[in-house]
Amino acid sequence: MLYEQMRANGSWDVARTLGNEVVDKFAGTRAAAQVQRTLDDVRAKGTAQAQQKRLARLWAYTATPEAGGTQYAAAIPSKNTLGGQATVRLVLRQHPKWGQSVYLLLDGARFDCRKGCATLPVSFDGAPAQRMKATIPPTGEPALFIDDDRDFIAKLQKAQTVAVTATLSELGEKSLEFEIGGYDPAKLPGKPKK
Repeated sequence: MLYEQMRANGSWDVARTLGNEVVDKFAGTRAAAQVQRTLDDVRAKGTAQAQQKRLARLWAYTATPEAGGTQYAAAIPSKNTLGGQATVRLVLRQHPKWGQSVYLLLDGARFDCRKGCATLPVSFDGAPAQRMKATIPPTGEPALFIDDDRDFIAKLQKAQTVAVTATLSELGEKSLEFEIGGYDPAKLPGKPKK
């Protein structure tokens, strides 16, 4: 039975669909009874597998030739909308000259640091926020760097979500939420220089 093959292969999302079909279309049969014995477990695993695939698709990875090597980057858009045309991405970058960086990158808005951006409240998986040192680059880019990139990435790799609170020009204070659970560190193979 194809349902059993999908279970054996760990294709839980496909097995879930097939199992639901057998139970619905062939209710009262021996095949439906056999499937029903394992279907709750398959549904749970199928839902988890589908969620993991969804989270992995949120990330975009790039490898760009640079002087002295390759720049690797991973970026994910925020879960929440900011209003207007403004969007924000969380970027993890490994640059051959500048080393490893973690930053928020805004499109259509700017960070407002008049009241200070020296530290930002950062919360992983809804835990109480901790303050992380942050800086805006002197080039005036719409980026806000989280200076403790090693600690941030170590926590990111164990978490499903992260929220960073920052003040944006004309939009005020915003909690920027990211569904980070699908991050694949193997896609940033460079060695951090920091």
